Amino acid sequence: MFSQIIFKNKKIIDKSTSELDLFEILLENRQIKKTEYDDFFNPHFPSESDFNVDKKEVKKAVDRVNLAIKNKENILIYGDYDVDGITSTAILWQVLYRLGAKVLPYVPDRETDGYGIKAKSFFNFESEKNIHFDLLITVDNGIVATKELEEISKKNTDIIIVDHHLPTETLPKVLSIIHSIDFSGSSLSWYFASLFDKNADLGLAATGAVADCLPLVGINRNIVVHGLQSLHLNPNPGVKKLIEISGVKQDSLSTYDLGFVIGPRINAVGRLSNPTEALRLLCSQNQEQASKYAQNLDKFNKDRQLIQKDNLKIAEESLLNNSDKLVFIANKEFLPGIIGLIAGRLTEKYYLPSIIISVGKEYSKASCRSVKELNIIESLREFNNDLVELGGHAGAAGFTIKTENIEKFKTKITKHINKQLKNIDLKPSITVESEMKLSAVNIKNCKLINKFEPFGIDNPKPLFLFKNLKIIQKRVLGSTGDHLKLQFDGVDAIAFKKGDLDKTLNIGDSINIIASLDLNVWNGSVTPQLVVKEIFPV
Repeated sequence: MFSQIIFKNKKIIDKSTSELDLFEILLENRQIKKTEYDDFFNPHFPSESDFNVDKKEVKKAVDRVNLAIKNKENILIYGDYDVDGITSTAILWQVLYRLGAKVLPYVPDRETDGYGIKAKSFFNFESEKNIHFDLLITVDNGIVATKELEEISKKNTDIIIVDHHLPTETLPKVLSIIHSIDFSGSSLSWYFASLFDKNADLGLAATGAVADCLPLVGINRNIVVHGLQSLHLNPNPGVKKLIEISGVKQDSLSTYDLGFVIGPRINAVGRLSNPTEALRLLCSQNQEQASKYAQNLDKFNKDRQLIQKDNLKIAEESLLNNSDKLVFIANKEFLPGIIGLIAGRLTEKYYLPSIIISVGKEYSKASCRSVKELNIIESLREFNNDLVELGGHAGAAGFTIKTENIEKFKTKITKHINKQLKNIDLKPSITVESEMKLSAVNIKNCKLINKFEPFGIDNPKPLFLFKNLKIIQKRVLGSTGDHLKLQFDGVDAIAFKKGDLDKTLNIGDSINIIASLDLNVWNGSVTPQLVVKEIFPV
């Protein structure tokens, strides 16, 4: 629960507020200048000049790939097991395959391979396929894999890195590095692939960008806007089946759907099993096969939800007496593929950095999430010698550690983070556009707000504070009563995942809520409704 509300604007929006006034409030809150209107509301199709990468490195990479295609050399695209990594791999593989390249894709197994390129995994795959790869292209990984790539390059394999992660001081010595921290791995993969084929899959690039929580401003916004348009009109067969089986509407697919409906299904198989099935789905051109893979991914996602719920309960029970400014939980019951989700949930709930470890016999995997006041990767790098491998960003990281060293490391990192955050009052906050009255909840304002889509990081869906609302009706929704439907004075509201509040709220009670505006389409009728983010007492 948040402890403070931050208002972007102090104006109160009511029935007297014109559409133009509301429009200008939203523009001002996003610091969008008049000179930027056209780019924001009519974003251009992404072009080569939009990407801030070293063009000399790009030319070397393009020339090497063209040579490999011409000479029928063997190419391996080595990705990652999350949505961004799988989409990155699929985008580049599709293009090179269409061009007639002898190319294979590979995504590592979370447990057996681990994160990032591993020389051992690469050589094992060569043996399995009885192929020597003349060219290796890493996508969404590779920028910190100096030792692993050095070992591979000794075996007469040229290497191209396409990555967006934070580099260390020493870059790998490879043929070419296409790198920028401003984009998702999928966006960089699309950029590279589009240099060979302008029809590279921008819908997959948008999916990876949203799933990897990239800021939806500037060129990232352009990628997602045009990627969504591609998905609305002509998604690839695998994504089309995934859209169908998940129950969302293709022609109105949104960033929410990519981040919370489609993305989790692509991720789920890699969390619980080998992610290759997700890659096969995205690369599939056969409708029957795509349907089978989509059904399997949907089942994996349902299993993931149940396991996550059980693991989260275990984690919550471990926190009863925590007084540190760090959540640190190690448990052999935790699945490696679920710990990132647990860390994210705990950091969101308690507003503390979290380190969650899946304990193995000899080695253990950790996933970390942080608050804005602490750069988690910098803190972890202070103890790099205690870890087997480490990677990540300011807000999220992961590492492998010897199981026997967990307790010693816990003492060190807890002391370090307690010191880092000693004089900082960690107060979770929620930001709203302004206060709004129910009288301003109408179809015109809903449509105006939707002009600011797609919503995401740095362009969030507008939230408003509504004060002193009297509950006229209420009921729970969903097969297990997970959601709560409320009715105020002429306005309906849906509160997802808040069904448990039904027992504490009564008809006639007055409450404050923080909510966004939405259009509810039902049986041909369109009505405005509120989507509730928070409920709290008057």
